[in-house]
Formats: sequence, structure tokens, C-alpha cells
Amino acid sequence: MFFEFLAIAQDLAALTYFIGALVMALPIPLYGLKKWGPRLIADGLYSSILVNLYEVFLSITLEIGNMLGANWSYYITWLYSVLAAELQVYVNIRSIYLGVSSIPYLNPLAGPVTLFLSIVSAFASVTGTLIVISQLIYNNVGLIIILGILFMSLPFRIGRSIGGSLIGFAIVFYIGLPLLPSFLNMFGVDVLNVLFSSNDSISLLITQAIPEYLEGAVLMPVVYLGILSSISLGLGSAISGTYSRLPIPLDFL
Repeated sequence: MFFEFLAIAQDLAALTYFIGALVMALPIPLYGLKKWGPRLIADGLYSSILVNLYEVFLSITLEIGNMLGANWSYYITWLYSVLAAELQVYVNIRSIYLGVSSIPYLNPLAGPVTLFLSIVSAFASVTGTLIVISQLIYNNVGLIIILGILFMSLPFRIGRSIGGSLIGFAIVFYIGLPLLPSFLNMFGVDVLNVLFSSNDSISLLITQAIPEYLEGAVLMPVVYLGILSSISLGLGSAISGTYSRLPIPLDFL
């Protein structure tokens, strides 16, 4: 299927080239139309080059990832471990909530405990969404690059921006996402060491567990994804020669 998309992209590149040649040959002295001739010819040649560089893009991406120590197997396992730890904390807080709500004179504490349940649930939602994005990129990096080349090959640059964005996004996030645990370790952040059981006090939850999860599972990953996004946008703009944007929303962060 991948090479079928590449064949379509090659055909579109050839179509773009011949449309440009046709525009150049038209006996119509309209500058607004004529200026598209050399532009389309150049776009067709550029898209054809990108089609032939697909395997080079993929090889370079994998090689750079290996050089930087990117380990997808460890990274995915780490994400699931973080999610499991967050869910365990949620279960422990839930146990506290059930205990508090069953004792009449402790009922006023039920409200704050419910708030903590919502906070930990939000942490788990962020981690779960990050797992989905990571699996998407890991399993489809080649397809995303091909789709980027396909969009780049569309005539009259109608898909040039999104095409460059897809290529830049696939390359940068495939290399960068598995390095997230190393990024956190650089700053001494390890959410897997955050322990909280139903036997611990609420003050331990407030002063240690929640702040450490907020830092290690939300704030620091947001900063890191912001760095990757900036690099991705820059690479996408360089490839397309136009303004680039991320192909997926990261508003959940």
C-alpha cells in the first residue's frame, strides 16, 4: 500500500510538471497565469525528488533515533507503567473516599478527596492520550511521511503546507518521543517512584504525590512536547517552504 501511495505521488508530481509546461506554452499574455508555469515545473521536480527520497527520509529518521538512544520498546513500556501507577493512586484515593464517606463525622473531607480523584483522573487522561499519539506515530511513521509527500505533490501547492507538516511531524516525533523518559531524568523527575497507598495520610497526597505527578506527568511532558512541536514546525516549514502547523491537535495538554 505504501508504494501505491508513492506511485500516486509520482504521477501527481508529473502532472504538476506538465501543467506548468502547458501554462508556459499557452499563448495568453497574462502575467498572473504565466508566473505559475515555472513555479509548477519546479514544484513537480521537487515533489519527484521527495518521492525518490522516501526511503532516505525513513533511514535517516531511524538512524538518528538510534544514535540518540531512542528505544521505542522501553518508552511504550514506561508509558504503560506510568499509567498503571496513576490508576493505582486513583484506586487508593478511591478507597480513602469510600472510607471517609462511610464515617459521618468525616463527611466534610469527602469533597476534597473527590477533587483529588478528578486531578489524578486528569493525569491518567493525559498519559493515555500520549500513549495513543505514540502508538500512532510508532506504527505509522512511514505512512505519515508518504502522505506528506503525496500532499506535497498536489498541483498548485494546495497541499504543500500540510504535506511539509506531516513529514516534519513524523520525523521529529518519531525520534523525539522515546527520549521523554531521558528528558525527565535529566531534571531528576521520575514519576514511577511516586508511591501513595490507601494507608498514607491525605497530607502526603497533597504535599508529595499530587505535586510530583503534576510535574512529571503533565508539566514537564508539556514542555518537552512544546520543544518537539517547535522543531517539527521548523522542519515542516523548511521542507514545504511555507507556513507549517501540527497535523494533530495537542490542546489536551
